[in-house]
Amino acid sequence: MKQRSGLGDLVMTILLLLIGGLLVYGNTLNSEFGATLSRLLGTQLVGVGLGAVMVLSVCLRWFGGFGKKKEHFIDFQSEDGTVGISTKAIQDFIVRVGKEFAAVKSIESTLIQDKGALDIAISVKVLSGNKIPELSQVLQQRIRESVRESLGLDEIRNITIQVSEIVGEPAKHIETEEPAK
Repeated sequence: MKQRSGLGDLVMTILLLLIGGLLVYGNTLNSEFGATLSRLLGTQLVGVGLGAVMVLSVCLRWFGGFGKKKEHFIDFQSEDGTVGISTKAIQDFIVRVGKEFAAVKSIESTLIQDKGALDIAISVKVLSGNKIPELSQVLQQRIRESVRESLGLDEIRNITIQVSEIVGEPAKHIETEEPAK
C-alpha cells in the first residue's frame, strides 16, 4: 500500500478547504457570488450542502490525524518471505536487554535505518561507581548479539552509547589503617 506524499495531501486539503469555504461563503454571506455559483451548480441548497461537506471533511481529516503516529517497521528477508518488526518492538526489546545490567539505571534507544543497515543509538543512565568504558563495550556486544539471535536482524552497523547521567552517590572508599607493630 502506497502512502500519499505529505505535499500532495497538503495541496488536496487546501483545495478542498478553499472550494468548500467559497461554496459556503457564496451561498450564505455574499448573494451575488452565490448566484454565480448557483448557476454553475444548479441550486443554492446544493452549493451550501457541497461546501459544508467539503469543509467538514477537511476538519475531520485534520482532527482525525492528530495524536496518531505512523508505525514504522524494519523489514528483513526470511526463507519464506519478508518479516517486518515494528521499531517500537525493537526499542522495547533493547530496553529489556539493557536492564539485565545492574549498572544501568535507565535506557532509551533510537533506531536509524539507512541503506539496509541499522544503527542503534542508546542513551543510558549509569549507576555511580561503574567502569563506563567496560560497561559500554559489554552492553554493545550484548545488544548486538541479542538483536541478531532473537529478532533476526543481522545488518547492525553501529551501536552508539551515550551516557546521559551518572546517578547515585559515589562509592566511598574506607581507608583502613595499618595495625601498629
